[in-house]
Amino acid sequence: MNKRKVGIGIAVALGLGILVYFGWQYVTNKAAKQKQEQSEKAAREAEVAARKAAEEAARLAAEQAMHSLHLACRYADSIGIDTSRYVARPKSTKAQIDTLLARVLVEIRYGKKPSGIAFSGLKDKIDSAWIQKSEAAFEPESVAKLSTFEPYNQLIGYYNQIRGRGSRNSSTLDSLRLIRQTLNFYRYINRFNPEQFVLVNIPSGQLNVFDKTGKRLLPMQVIAGKPDRQTPCMTTYIQNVVMYPQWNVPDNIAVEEMLPRIKRNIAFLSSQNLQVLDDKNREVDPDKVNWKTLSPDNFPYRIRQASGCDNSLGLLKFNLANPLAIYLHDTNSRDLFVKTNDRWRSHGCVRVQKPVELANLVLGEEVFDDKFMKACLVNQQPQTLPIPKRFPVFITYNVADIDENGKLRFYKDVYGMEEGD
Repeated sequence: MNKRKVGIGIAVALGLGILVYFGWQYVTNKAAKQKQEQSEKAAREAEVAARKAAEEAARLAAEQAMHSLHLACRYADSIGIDTSRYVARPKSTKAQIDTLLARVLVEIRYGKKPSGIAFSGLKDKIDSAWIQKSEAAFEPESVAKLSTFEPYNQLIGYYNQIRGRGSRNSSTLDSLRLIRQTLNFYRYINRFNPEQFVLVNIPSGQLNVFDKTGKRLLPMQVIAGKPDRQTPCMTTYIQNVVMYPQWNVPDNIAVEEMLPRIKRNIAFLSSQNLQVLDDKNREVDPDKVNWKTLSPDNFPYRIRQASGCDNSLGLLKFNLANPLAIYLHDTNSRDLFVKTNDRWRSHGCVRVQKPVELANLVLGEEVFDDKFMKACLVNQQPQTLPIPKRFPVFITYNVADIDENGKLRFYKDVYGMEEGD
């Protein structure tokens, strides 16, 4: 009986122990589960909070970027830039807005490549570091200070003055459009950052040498191509200066203009100091040429005008880097700068009014004086003078521009390039 009681006691004790153990396990597991659930809940809440914080930060950043873009576009509009290309959507990300901001900043400082440029011989460079610094916070005043070119700043003033009148008739709209084109051209020059440069504006019939501030170092008149022999727009540089140049007559001029005159009277060649060369660059006796058999399709010769006072290029030629055979040069008809206002009568090259002054400027020293032009030595061979460094040249077509007195001028559209625009 006692053994039975002992066995029962042991069994009860074991049962209680088992019950206690499993109870403890249950309580422990439940506590651990609750703790895990609380931890997971806390993690989820932290994740949600972090996501909300990130979304808020992104919203604020996009809002700030949008504000910068708005300021940039407002300033861009004031300097004649079409800002419709830079409108961000309401849900645009900061990255998307920053891309638009970078693009508008590039145009504000560097413009777009003007239409109508036939040759680009200057390598442009955009300061991307400035763009990156500016995209975080745009300040119109700081960007405005970047432009020290006075004619550009004066043109902005006239542009906003005309806009402020409120008139939107066709004449006003045309004026604003022409001014915008010139403003863009001046911004485009910033891509090359020249210390000094030559600017030939075809409609004004003028050449100016500018420094970085827009000071006119050497203004002069030019004679550019006539409407059917237009001078092409380009960016290039002066390679060298040629003293007593020879004129290698372009083929089209030789066969279209000179050949008929030679056929009528062979003395035309000697009167113009013209030489006839064969395909090996050897001079040919013109009296031994059967001129009657020649035609534009059959002309195996080349015409060259010898150097001298009567040479069409005058006494100085400025070679420009370009494949279009365009250059600046003196002329044997200097009286045209005084006798006529017709500044568009060349075959495409640009005749300059002050060749000696221009040569001295680009050569960096006074190599020539007035006596050089008056002496007019005969039997001189061409002599090429190297220049210390490349001298940038811009040949452009700006109908609207600032004159030497700081006044807004609208020049004649001599080539009809603005018709129907």
